[in-house]
Amino acid sequence: MKLVTAETGSKEARASVTEFLRKGYSLYSVDIALAEGLNAIWKHIKVYKDLKTEDAKPTIEDLTSIYDKLSIVTTRELSEEAIDIALNQNITIYDSLYIAATTKLKATFYTADLKLHEVSKKMTNSKLLGAEEYDGPMNRSGR
Repeated sequence: MKLVTAETGSKEARASVTEFLRKGYSLYSVDIALAEGLNAIWKHIKVYKDLKTEDAKPTIEDLTSIYDKLSIVTTRELSEEAIDIALNQNITIYDSLYIAATTKLKATFYTADLKLHEVSKKMTNSKLLGAEEYDGPMNRSGR
């Protein structure tokens, strides 16, 4: 979400992703990322009221364009590992899918979600991208 909306840490996240691409890194995510991103856009419009409805269409187009360029790991491939992580770490299955994917790929997990970073760094190489130490509307949706 930090790539398509003006949130705390957006500038830093965009710079990081641009640098990763320049270096030729492959970028991965889980299949739920698009649905989570769309839900975050809905929240920005309806709950946080910091995105106008008329601005949603280009934001969604940007989000889907980015999603289409990612390598996707499916929930099905990660189901056993993800449920174990969710139960053992007391986190949602949604968050555990990102950690499971990172572990499976032996990759680095980049997140702007401080709470998720704190859990993930115990299990995998995790880097925090431009986040604040709060869980407010401008910080929650940036995986």
